[in-house]
Amino acid sequence: ELCEERGMTMTLALEGIKVIEMGTFGPAGFASGWLGDMGADVIMVESPSNRAMSTDWREGGRTRAVHCRNKRSIVLDLKTGEARTILHQLAKTTDVLIEANRPGIAKRLGFDYETLSTINPRIIVCSVTGYGQSGPYAQIPGHGLVWEATAGWLRMHGQGYGNMGGDYTGRPWLNYFNLPDMKGSSNTMVSILLALYAREKVGVGQYLDLALFDGVIAVKDAPVPQEGDGAFTHVRPSWNVYECKDGKYIAFAAGEEVQWRNLCEAIGLPALAKERGASEQRGQEIIQIFNKTFKTRTRDEWFAQISKVDTEVAKVNSIDEARDDPQVKTRGMHVEVVGDGGQRETQYGNPFRLSKTPGRAVHTRAPKAGEHTDKILSGIGYAPADIRRLRQAGAVK
Repeated sequence: ELCEERGMTMTLALEGIKVIEMGTFGPAGFASGWLGDMGADVIMVESPSNRAMSTDWREGGRTRAVHCRNKRSIVLDLKTGEARTILHQLAKTTDVLIEANRPGIAKRLGFDYETLSTINPRIIVCSVTGYGQSGPYAQIPGHGLVWEATAGWLRMHGQGYGNMGGDYTGRPWLNYFNLPDMKGSSNTMVSILLALYAREKVGVGQYLDLALFDGVIAVKDAPVPQEGDGAFTHVRPSWNVYECKDGKYIAFAAGEEVQWRNLCEAIGLPALAKERGASEQRGQEIIQIFNKTFKTRTRDEWFAQISKVDTEVAKVNSIDEARDDPQVKTRGMHVEVVGDGGQRETQYGNPFRLSKTPGRAVHTRAPKAGEHTDKILSGIGYAPADIRRLRQAGAVK
């Protein structure tokens, strides 16, 4: 708004950067979406028949709507030589290519770094896989659960570290939080930005080998606790959730002594402030005291009272409550994307806050598969007759 008042033109941080996304999904697709949010021109190269994608994805459901906004789509059958020629033509003026296939597929279909760098030495090729391009597990497929298992993450939670669910038998604890995908999205984004920055220094692109498994290993910096490793290894009154009068929950992470003291005083139990280092048995007793205490008022009443003091407290929101939370609204972390028919959908907002080169103010809806095929082809020199011939041959759609 300030720039508009002064007659300045706002520049997007990645304006002018061209990205090819090889029909990806998950972390790679999310990272390319962030690049698009920040101004990059993202072209999705999709397969005419991708059986790996869900029906929701193929038919343009919510999954596609969220992952594919601010992108364009072209459908190429890379099993044909003509389609690979089109991809190589696109690569000539592309800054970044992102792919998320098993090792070896990119080389077989002609979009590996060795091939593309001979066409465009400045191109950056980012491969996002489960275990990376090397190692004995490189060809094993998977999702977050298997990478968390290999990294020790599931076992760590199964021993109760950070798990307040009450199952401390050592059985691995399954959870909805997909650490590899969430961490992998940001790792992919950061790696690409680092490579773009490095290209300004050395003048050429490079190859990025991103393993989602590596991201889990890199953040699992705490040792796995063993049985009997001191107080509150398995259960901590200060690091827990409690049900309130209205059936909703409130959460605490009052790990520091001053936070624990402030929490106890805020809920009317100042005598417990001295028992932060109590035994495990006493910890269970304190939890029962807290359970009874928090049942006396609603969640929002407790939050309004406790949030006034210096301690770590949060309402355990549902997804709908999180969407309408005042913190989310103030930060603009949800945006509306308008479809062709005027329908509006709420999607994630932009987490990157740059004062002079912000992200897009208006987001374009996710494209239908192949929606921009003709425009993209004409943009690299194909005449209408050539495009019709390519369609008839099945090379494009």
